[in-house]
Amino acid sequence: MKNAAFIFTIQIFENSQSQMVFDYIEYLILLICFMAASILMMLIPIILCYSMLDNFIRMNGYKKDIKERTKSEEASSKYLKAICIEYNKASSKFFKNLSALVTWNIFSFIYVFFGFENFNDGLKEYFYFPFAVLQSLSKEEIFDSIYKFQSNWLFMGAIVLATFSFSFFGKYIGKNIAKV
Repeated sequence: MKNAAFIFTIQIFENSQSQMVFDYIEYLILLICFMAASILMMLIPIILCYSMLDNFIRMNGYKKDIKERTKSEEASSKYLKAICIEYNKASSKFFKNLSALVTWNIFSFIYVFFGFENFNDGLKEYFYFPFAVLQSLSKEEIFDSIYKFQSNWLFMGAIVLATFSFSFFGKYIGKNIAKV
């Protein structure tokens, strides 16, 4: 009987330890997801802007090469065709990133303008949101932070989805513009 009680006590102790480990792993996964989502939301416009400028510079370089090559060589050379293909790719990527960046800015402005009582408070809240989420993450309040920032998460998630949707439209627009 004493052995059964001892084994039962050890089993309860092991179950509580395994529950603590499970809770800790769950907390770490949620923390990593929140941090990744917050960082991603802050970096999307920066990445889009950098990529757009890079593709614009490459697009102009290819355009100059095409003009120079058509003056000096045959228009049917393999090198000229390769430059035209690269120009089309750079142009497509430029318009893709441009449309995504414009979409990000328009929807962010709409959110700040209509989502808050005044524009200044909206701007402060908009840029403070990722940091507020990271500051609110503690073991006891991780699930509370989901509900506390629920509307912010929904609007920012919608902005991200709209941005990626319009980037695909911009890609096709860029392909058509480059062919002209």
